[in-house]
Amino acid sequence: MESRKLYLTAVILLVSAFSVLSQNQPPTVSKVEPPDWWANHTINPVRLLVRGANFSNARIASKNPALKPSNPRVNARGDYLFFDVAIAPNAKPGSYEFEVSTPAGKTRVPFAIRPPLDPKSNFQGITNNDVVYLIMTDRFANGDPSNDAGAVRSNPRLWHGGDLRGVIDHLDYLKELGVTAVWLTPWYDNTDEITACDKPWCPMASYHGYGATDYYGVENHFGSLADVRELVEKAHRMGIKVIQDQVANHVGYRHPWAAAPPLDDWFPPFVQNTFNNSVLLSPNSSKAERDNLLRGWFDFSLPDLNQDEPEVARYEIQNALWWIGATGIDGIRQDTIQYMPRKFIRDWSDAILRQYPRFWMVGEVFEEDSVHTAFFQGGKTGWDGIDTHLPSVFDFKLWRTSQEVFTGKKPMRALRDVMKYDGFYPNVDNVTLLANNHDTDRFMSLPGATLEGAMLHTAFVLTTRGIPQLYYGEELAMTGGHDPDNRKDFPGGFPGDQANKFTTAGRTADEQKMFDWTSKWINLRCNYVALRQGKTIDLFYDNNVYAFERITPHPVFGITGQQTSVVLAFNNSDAAKTISIKKIYAFFDYDSVKDLFRRKLKEKGLSDEEIEKQIERNFKGLEPDKNNSYLLSLLDNNKQLKAEKDGSFQLMIPPKSVVAYGANASNVMMATPCRKDNP
Repeated sequence: MESRKLYLTAVILLVSAFSVLSQNQPPTVSKVEPPDWWANHTINPVRLLVRGANFSNARIASKNPALKPSNPRVNARGDYLFFDVAIAPNAKPGSYEFEVSTPAGKTRVPFAIRPPLDPKSNFQGITNNDVVYLIMTDRFANGDPSNDAGAVRSNPRLWHGGDLRGVIDHLDYLKELGVTAVWLTPWYDNTDEITACDKPWCPMASYHGYGATDYYGVENHFGSLADVRELVEKAHRMGIKVIQDQVANHVGYRHPWAAAPPLDDWFPPFVQNTFNNSVLLSPNSSKAERDNLLRGWFDFSLPDLNQDEPEVARYEIQNALWWIGATGIDGIRQDTIQYMPRKFIRDWSDAILRQYPRFWMVGEVFEEDSVHTAFFQGGKTGWDGIDTHLPSVFDFKLWRTSQEVFTGKKPMRALRDVMKYDGFYPNVDNVTLLANNHDTDRFMSLPGATLEGAMLHTAFVLTTRGIPQLYYGEELAMTGGHDPDNRKDFPGGFPGDQANKFTTAGRTADEQKMFDWTSKWINLRCNYVALRQGKTIDLFYDNNVYAFERITPHPVFGITGQQTSVVLAFNNSDAAKTISIKKIYAFFDYDSVKDLFRRKLKEKGLSDEEIEKQIERNFKGLEPDKNNSYLLSLLDNNKQLKAEKDGSFQLMIPPKSVVAYGANASNVMMATPCRKDNP
């Protein structure tokens, strides 16, 4: 006991001596966050967080009147300095610096003003005209072997070598598939160390990107900030948008903050999160329960950030805005968003949309409960008086139900039974429906999975309401069970791969069948506005079949009162099914649309002969006497299905299949193209 007292006394004396010594040392700067900003930004002043040493009693001065510092704050240890910077509207892009002085000396804080990116070609946002494709960067393609330190492809939990260059090199593959947006797992810098623990997932590298050690750095295994910018620029030129995966909820345990936080309340004390997520929805939950969900840690290796501390909230909001402004990305997927205060979600969303009105954010609320996920989408004030203003959330309930239906575990009517809750979403058309993601088993590894089931699941995701999101390799029917098996390398993306699945020649017959099927439905969605923006109307549902109509509220070619629709019928049984549909809801005036179509072609400078050819090709079978009396197959060479005498339609759906019919003007309705190169 006496020796322990002596030891503690020695430690206290050592700390005191170090404190006195540090007060006599000049200040030093090791990191500035953010490193740069923009003039005429909606965030002005911007608040800097400077890491270093010996900041006690620091004063800040600017060497240029265009940048004015104020409101300094130094933490108790003297190793973090906060201060505001007001940027004059006429501040020119370039390098600047501030002087930090203490009684022991002075040092410089470097800073810069960036030129803004062109808002016309950047920050485009995501809509239901898009199809999103999720890539786990480390597992997609290795374009730069020079950054492969520590890569061991035989170990599914270590680095494999995929990088940003690999994604850039395969943008043409994404274009061929037809997707219009790519979501990459986090590219923040993570630790190079291997995590060791007694959990099943250890030892593990941070190849996934969810344990940030530098919120302003790019993971060295993936490339550089210049590579991110190149990716965005080249993707945009090809009509592909880019979504960044951000993680504001927590950092990695090797982040410098974990050992020395900027403020004492930067992190809540460690308490294991119970993940009893329902308490976040319920107005009847106790404060203790709710605090556990909002302040509890995922585990020891992911320190949970305290967004109730204003300095933390401001830091994270600025960080999100910095990535948008510095790279030109079009959207953000925010990881584990429900575990952050809803007030912070609102403030974060407001700040982004104030600066970038077209921008899009989707929050991961991993809960298979439509009411729960709808609670977090913006557009409706919750019981707590907060509207999050968050544009989108993932629809995990419909995703799971679609998997269960097409693996034979639930009847077809279960899809309708989930979608009957669509009214709880403030904007169901902006909800993101995943086909799968990096945290879930791949479809082909689910019990009961078949290729036909995977095809129907994909077709449903691409034809129902909302924004569809695919997962890399699903278009090839890749297998993969629990993490990390669901994160296999994309075959052909790495040196030494036996087959190159990026090419037709490298695929098996089933893989090519799945690829063609996926591409076909993406292009149908692109070409028919009703599939992207249409209202859903249930036409028929039982244990084997679900039929619905997607009807666009938009007028055909701007003519008020004209509508188009697509009728879809899914049959998940082993036998052909015939259903009777009493009414198709779209209607169409043949003469008005045909005349306007002719005028538009004339305005484009087409000859009379070419105009008549296009009229014949696009309006064949749409004569007035057939108005509302047929359906046009979108999958079977435009085969017509005529109405019965009573006006009903008899739809025959082959076993394990889907049919799609355009009602009335759907074959000429390709307004609001989903891609720049769409005809």
